[in-house]
Amino acid sequence: MDNLNAAMVARLRLACPSLQEQHEILNYIESEMAKIRSAIVRTQRQIDLIREYRTRLIADVVTGKLDVREAAAHLPEEAEDAAVYDEREAPDENDEQPLADPMEETE
Repeated sequence: MDNLNAAMVARLRLACPSLQEQHEILNYIESEMAKIRSAIVRTQRQIDLIREYRTRLIADVVTGKLDVREAAAHLPEEAEDAAVYDEREAPDENDEQPLADPMEETE
């Protein structure tokens, strides 16, 4: 609008919830975000445990503590419609950053 100015904006009516309702909205949002943060922490812990398991499994196979010859003999020659995971494309475990808190304020 060409004729929009500070005086026009000052005359605009803006619906604003009461202070009590604003606090209730804030409490609700904080409660929901706490659930999300908890899910993020649980998921990150599960990822860490799976990585530990993977590392231990590889170590057991390499050192001979776990014999995989029988299981390997039953594998098909080619996987049918299976996604191939290339280790070279995987992020290095040591380079990974923890998940960022979605509620952190950015400047």
